[in-house]
Parts: sequence; structure tokens; C-alpha cells
Amino acid sequence: MQFSKISTFFICILALSRVLSVESEINGFSKKGLDEVELWLRVMAAEKKIAGAVFGIMQGGDVVRIAAVGKRDIERNLPMEVDSLFQIRSMSKPITVVAALQQIEENKLSLDDKVARYIPSFGAVTVFKDPDTQDFSQTRPPNRAITIADLMKNTAGLSHRFSQLYRENDVRLRSDSLAMLVNKVAEVPLIADPGEKWVYSISMTILGRVIEIVSRQPLDVVLDENIFKPLGMPNTGFFANNADRIVRAYSARSDTSSLRRLPPMQIPIEEKPPLLEGAVGLVSTVPDIMNFFQALLNEGELAGQKILESDSVQEMTRNQIEPHLMPFGINPNSPMLDRGWGYGIGVVTDSSQSAFPVNNGEFAWSGSLGTFAWADPLDKTVYVLMLQQSPSNAFDVSNEFRRRLIEARVR
Repeated sequence: MQFSKISTFFICILALSRVLSVESEINGFSKKGLDEVELWLRVMAAEKKIAGAVFGIMQGGDVVRIAAVGKRDIERNLPMEVDSLFQIRSMSKPITVVAALQQIEENKLSLDDKVARYIPSFGAVTVFKDPDTQDFSQTRPPNRAITIADLMKNTAGLSHRFSQLYRENDVRLRSDSLAMLVNKVAEVPLIADPGEKWVYSISMTILGRVIEIVSRQPLDVVLDENIFKPLGMPNTGFFANNADRIVRAYSARSDTSSLRRLPPMQIPIEEKPPLLEGAVGLVSTVPDIMNFFQALLNEGELAGQKILESDSVQEMTRNQIEPHLMPFGINPNSPMLDRGWGYGIGVVTDSSQSAFPVNNGEFAWSGSLGTFAWADPLDKTVYVLMLQQSPSNAFDVSNEFRRRLIEARVR
């Protein structure tokens, strides 16, 4: 059979269009759309709305895009880099929970265990009769003991580490050890009976001490040996070995395009701190956190390294909060209508209430200085965005990031 020149021309055009189509699509994302997301962040940095950012996307276990924009240190004119180090703050929580679930799988710990079994001072905790007045002379015994599950679910009745209650009673001092801190926490009355209220609290730091006791190792060693090394997270830990790679934190206001450098945070990140806080203490990078969330999507495994059984991951990433305690929120006056809480992580339970189109079952969490991670089990996608700014929601960067990525999906 012979082809005319015109037929050959159209065959070549068809082949070229297929090549261009492949090149313009990356694992279900439009290359143009991803370029626009990156450009938008660069413009945000140029306009001084953010100092800089790193973001990464994985789909089906493959890296779709990872990029750095802006500065990690404005005063020293240091550029942001893909492996720049961020204080991930509350994104430490799901990592600590994974370490606890590992101890449960080894039969060293149980969800139903009383915390007092490991930390005796918790056997004498009391509850304020009136949590609004917080009168230390008006307390009573709790209705039941605090359990390990309560710590993971934020239903222990404990307060936030920066709460006025803890500050006034010197509960959290940078010079304290974890063993000292947990005993001081136990001396302060609970603001609710265990299991009766969801309160974003210091509970994951208490969980970290339980992990130390049952494993007979310091928390940093447990996390490094059982999570960071197996998952290829070499840049994650309680302090940064290379201070030049640390991203400096800035205050940002949505009503002005100006950034002001924040003073050093209360978590020492340039040297090993005496206080290893499982709730907030870790430093990490976008690639490391991508690996962690991808392992959860893979039901506890990454590159042949198994850190959790699939049943444990499923329990961790499904809603564990009873209906009568929902909706809840970090700020009680602004409840999260679209999500529940698993073990140490938020889970979308009603996507119709979400700010942008997401799937039920997506799990995610963030840190107070602007670090965010989301993982969707349905479409096998991991998204990570890291900034270092306060407040973390200035200019609604994280929501806008997700909206733009949704638009970049090829349908």
C-alpha cells in the first residue's frame, strides 16, 4: 500500500500531537497548569506576600513536580532550595502517632492502656469543676482515666501547650526534659473529662514520653530508627545540623505586602533541645514529608520498607471522633465542618463542606508556621506546601494553592 504525501503529512501531524499531548500532561496534571501554580507563588514572593516556599506533588508514587521559589532568608539574600529546612510544628503529630502505633504492633502498648500505667503522675489528675473560671481550689476526680487513644484523638481533656493555663503555671520550659514536662502537665487540672471534648492540646507530646518509656529509648532515636531511616527522611529531626539551610520565619499580614522577621522561635532548632516535643518539635523538608505521606498512602510501605501494617494505617486515617463531639476546631468558634480526626491527623468526612473540591477520606494536617500536607487515597496524590510565616493563613495561600492544583488536573 502506498501513502500519498498528504496522508503522510497528516500521519506525522497526528503523531506529533500525541507527543505534545504526552509532554503537556504529567501524571494527570497539566504541565501548563503546574507552571502557572509555580509562577503564582513566584509572584507572591516578588510582591512580598510570602518570603518563599517549596511545594511538591506526587501521583501514584511518582514525583510530578517539586520546586522552590523566593528566599529562605531575606536579610542574607539566600534563595529557597528544595531541601531547605522548615519547622513543621504540628505536622510532627502524625509522625509521633506512627511511632506509637508501631509500639502497639509490637505489643508494647495498647490503645486502651491508661496513661497512668506508664506515667504514674497521671493517676492523680483532676478536672476543673468550672473550666471557664479554672479555679484550682474547685476540682474533682475525672469520670475516667486518660487512655492512649485519648492522647491520639485529642480527647484527653488536656490544654494547648501555649494556653494561658499552662503559661501561668510554667508547664512548658525550654530547659525542661520531656520527663519533667509530663509530670508538670499532670499537676494542672483537665479542662474536660477524658473522652468528653475534642481539644487541640499537648497530648502528642505526652504520647512521645509514653513511647520513650515503652521503647526504652529517647524519642529522637525511636523516630530516626523506625521512621526516618526506613522512609528516606534524612533531613527530619528535632534540630538542624546545617543552620544555613533553615528557612527563617516572617510575619505576614493580608492587609499589607510587607514581611517582618520573627524572633527566634521557642523551639531551639539549631542544636539538640533538651525538650523533645512530639507534638511540635520537628524540622523537615518537602521531599521528606512527601515520603512520609506517600508511605501512608501505600498502607505503611515505601520502596520496600514497611513501617506500619495496613490495618494500623487505616485506623489512623479514618475519623475516630464520636458524632456528639463534632464539629470541632482548633478554634472552638470556627469549627471544621468538613472533617473529623483520626489518630494525629485530620480526615475529610463531608467534602460538601470543604472550601474546594476534595474527596472524602483525604487526610491532611498542617503546622502553625505555614507547612501543609494532604494525601488523597482515591486518586493516590500527595501535595505538600511549606512556608514559614505567621499567621499561616495570611493571603489564604494554602487554600489557593489547592484550588489552583485542582484546576491543573487533567480531566
